[in-house]
Amino acid sequence: MGLFRNQNTHKKKKNGNLYDNLINEINNCNIEELESLLQKIEAEIEKHGKKSRYLLSAKTMVTSKIALKNSK
Repeated sequence: MGLFRNQNTHKKKKNGNLYDNLINEINNCNIEELESLLQKIEAEIEKHGKKSRYLLSAKTMVTSKIALKNSK
């Protein structure tokens, strides 16, 4: 019997599902597909009028993977 078993300390965000899907897609993406995924994320950023921190985080993750790939 856990003291905190039924408590949820983090509020569920409406874009959380989108962010989870993006993270899964980034993590399961082949190295060859990173450029097209980056273009897809940048297009979504342009499509939304305001800056989405989820999309910006996803863009940072992809560019980091691309930089890592190019440094080898």
